[in-house]
Amino acid sequence: MNTCPKCEQKGRAIEAATLDAQVVPKRLEKIHDHDDWKMCTTDSCDVVYFSGEDMVVMGDTIAIPFHKSEDPDRFVCFCFEHSVAEVEADVQAHGESEIRAAIKAACKEGRDDCKRKNPQGRCCLGNIGAVIKHAAPATKNDSEPSTDCCGDSKKTETDESARSGLFASGGAVIAALLSSACCWLPLAAIGMGASIAGVGAYFEAWRVPLVLLTLGLLSSGFYLVYRKPRCLPGEVCAVPNSRLQRFNRGMLWMTTAFVAAFALFPEYVGAFTAPPDAVAVATATQTTVYYRVEGMTCAGCEGHAREAIQSISGVTSVQVSYKDGSAQVIWSSLPDHAAVSDAVAGLGYRANEVP
Repeated sequence: MNTCPKCEQKGRAIEAATLDAQVVPKRLEKIHDHDDWKMCTTDSCDVVYFSGEDMVVMGDTIAIPFHKSEDPDRFVCFCFEHSVAEVEADVQAHGESEIRAAIKAACKEGRDDCKRKNPQGRCCLGNIGAVIKHAAPATKNDSEPSTDCCGDSKKTETDESARSGLFASGGAVIAALLSSACCWLPLAAIGMGASIAGVGAYFEAWRVPLVLLTLGLLSSGFYLVYRKPRCLPGEVCAVPNSRLQRFNRGMLWMTTAFVAAFALFPEYVGAFTAPPDAVAVATATQTTVYYRVEGMTCAGCEGHAREAIQSISGVTSVQVSYKDGSAQVIWSSLPDHAAVSDAVAGLGYRANEVP
């Protein structure tokens, strides 16, 4: 359950290290599973952490979370023990926060321990930004983005979504490759002198589900990359990395073009294979024979089958259709059905004369 049992608002996941460091020993002894816990983000709720129906309330924690109190003497920075009143006085005295600058410098030196010291289990600079904005809305600091400790080494929610979006688009690429494997895989095998038309038929059966999966993954990618950051109650959202956003969005559009090219490959590959002969009509001395050809999965297969049959001695003209699974062959000599069967068998197809 992701919602607080008391206020019924969605919570935020915390790590076991935060729980172990912040819950008083007597209460901690009663907690058996330390991994599946959430923080209640509602300011007015006295629940601090919860897991299912189990709750850790105010008084059971060593420190009071920043968003759970209005006391000006409460800590806003727990690693270096700076209170709200101290930060406000700092802003009023200097016009900007020297405390925030000092915290950033200390974080870059690796002297912070937010995961254990901050009851929220994360960097305090977002909260400090909120205090500064409240203390001096017209100061320079008001326009500065709230960043995480150690500069941009930690990820904002939007940056995480963008990365998740790229993972989704990567999955879309794989799904698109598989959805068109019915066509390119046999063609690639033929180019290397092998025959795996049976595998192509297998992927052909899964083509529609794989295309739908591709579209679903791409849609997820666009949602994650383009959605606006969501701030939970009592928290301040960090400003996303605009350069990373532009890169991720550019990569997503490039991926979309790549996915479209592969997903539609079976539809246009015929344009790159040998063009079909003009529809021919057998003369009085020639014989037209129709064959059923099984195993072709896209327009690209037509060209290979046509070339293979055309190379048979006595064949004048060949028309092949993968959609109909057929071949029309005009013979200038006695038809050799076995030769046609052998020619397409080398490609992994099967041909039988239509009576």
